[in-house]
Amino acid sequence: MGYLEMNLAEVIEAHDAARIALIDGDTTITFGELRDRVGAMRAHLVASGVRPGDPVAIAAGNEPLFAVASLAILGVGGIVMPLNPSSPPAELQRKLVSVAPSMVLIGEIGRRLLDHGDIITSPLVDMTTIDPADGAVPPIVGRQPGDVAFYMSTSGVSGVPKVAMLTHRNLEFVQEMSVSNENPLLDSDVTLGVLPFAHIFGLNVVLLASMRVGACVVLQRRFDVDESLRLVREHGVTMLTGAPPMWQRWADADVPDDSLRSVRRAVSGAAALPFEVFAKIRDRYGVEIEEGYGLTETSPVITSGRGAPIRATSVGKVMPDVEVVLVDPDGSPVDVGDQGEIVVRGEGVFVGYLDDPDTTASVLTEDGWFWTGDVGIFDDEGYLFLVDRVKDIVIVSGFNVYPSEVENVLIEHPDVRGALVVGSPHGETGEMVVAYVSGTADETALRAHVDSQLSRYKRPTEYHFVEELPISDNGKPRRRELR
Repeated sequence: MGYLEMNLAEVIEAHDAARIALIDGDTTITFGELRDRVGAMRAHLVASGVRPGDPVAIAAGNEPLFAVASLAILGVGGIVMPLNPSSPPAELQRKLVSVAPSMVLIGEIGRRLLDHGDIITSPLVDMTTIDPADGAVPPIVGRQPGDVAFYMSTSGVSGVPKVAMLTHRNLEFVQEMSVSNENPLLDSDVTLGVLPFAHIFGLNVVLLASMRVGACVVLQRRFDVDESLRLVREHGVTMLTGAPPMWQRWADADVPDDSLRSVRRAVSGAAALPFEVFAKIRDRYGVEIEEGYGLTETSPVITSGRGAPIRATSVGKVMPDVEVVLVDPDGSPVDVGDQGEIVVRGEGVFVGYLDDPDTTASVLTEDGWFWTGDVGIFDDEGYLFLVDRVKDIVIVSGFNVYPSEVENVLIEHPDVRGALVVGSPHGETGEMVVAYVSGTADETALRAHVDSQLSRYKRPTEYHFVEELPISDNGKPRRRELR
């Protein structure tokens, strides 16, 4: 039996043209205006030769052009690959090599990449120069639910940089969960769009889910604690979503204690929320934060505190129509109260890693179970508590840092013989990256080398120089000895 055609680009089509979709500084964009801009971009993409199934990258921040470009690429049947425009060009190029997109669309924040055409070999297109009346508007192309909609950069469970393939149905499934069931996102809601849209949390939970229901998104290009709280007060933000380091900054901000009076739902994700932050937000602002859990590979929501009495330090309960089992190292389910690896199945689970069937097969079974690499515990009421990670991912300000990626950059320096990277607790960012290095390189040289290759959150905060690194007889690093 076949499926009816659909396309995520249609999330903005049904809303009243006069309803406000986006607020960007002093500019408001209605859904009617947004549809016009997206249509013009579709026309430009078709005229440029983009066809169904073609990947197109976007290097834009939390700006209207990101939304316009994403919906336009989807609308012509293409595949969207969001990029962090502030990443070093060399890092972006590494991500682009495996995908070879037909072009890279650049927004206002990404225009600096125009100076790096020698590094980024995919054609660069400055969206700020595209004619807003670019020919006849082509219709939205019908897609199958299982067609890939987004290529999301991730290091996956293995810790090696990869591209996760998410389908139209994957993202639609999570959006539907956000706008239905208990305590849903409403068309009357105003959300703060400060989580990066290049990250699955900001992309699907904030931007696309809000557009699906017809809510308004207030854009903030870069996180600034005072500015974000000013936007909350000025626009009456009702849905405030952030990573734990952002909540820490909001908790400590020098603002009136009624600054969150308009907020009806507060959501945290991407990393564990310390109880101290939960308690301070609750006691100061009168708002209880819902924690959730998910991964890029699950589009991303698996559990949520929405619709259940909020329990501090828990990431909530499993969402409807999602299956979760905790298993021991042999793959057998564990008892309630015992820890086990989190294994999940549902329509939000991705279809695999691009051009990497071996790694896909190692984490995704033929019947749809995804092995997350995270360890958790269920209590007898169905609340999930995260314990640890099977792998050695370091989470900095809600972003995953994979030690192998940082180590590979360090080892490229001619005076480095070996390197191991671990995480260490940090008061503001949750964790920080710590590098242990053998060889003759000094800290100044390594910082200069790393700064040109990695985004700021991936760069080591501390360096330790050692004669020998802890490596087992079979060649595997013993990172636990360094923590």
